Amino acid sequence: MRGKPTVLIVDDDVDICFLMATAIQSEQVEIITAHSGKEALRMYEQHHPELVLLDIQLPELSGIEVLGRMKKIDEECQVIMVTAYATIETAVQAMKLGALDYICKPFKLPHLRETVQNAIDFVTSIPEHLPTLEEVERKHIEKVLNEVEGNRRLAAEKLDISLRTLYYKIKQYNIYNP
Repeated sequence: MRGKPTVLIVDDDVDICFLMATAIQSEQVEIITAHSGKEALRMYEQHHPELVLLDIQLPELSGIEVLGRMKKIDEECQVIMVTAYATIETAVQAMKLGALDYICKPFKLPHLRETVQNAIDFVTSIPEHLPTLEEVERKHIEKVLNEVEGNRRLAAEKLDISLRTLYYKIKQYNIYNP
């Protein structure tokens, strides 16, 4: 990631954009705004923001359509949906499309700041390499075996697996255990 993270705020209401920008403004983020779905997509492609605050009710394209298109551009894009018309259906649809979170208007500014900060922390802390399930399992088994000083029966109990499964995993992962 380049310097400080960029946040794209998308709302057709200029005052709401200003309010949200003012609420989350800090030395740690750069803020850009858009007031329509088409403008949001242009800004997204141009600036590649780390986080998008996206209103659902927009002219031209709905926020849901914009979210879908942003995910096609970059499936890793992080979007928080914002709406005054919260329904379970739109929340579920947004989450299925990959929205990170959902904020309802009218929102409390501290809640908005906290949600955005948590999202930025999440986005900026994503490691380049996420370990595979196998890597996590192997490390966990090795850790437990070290804790019980190689006692496989105790390790199997701590791992809540059968001794036979533990032997299989030791062989599968080629774990050296004295």
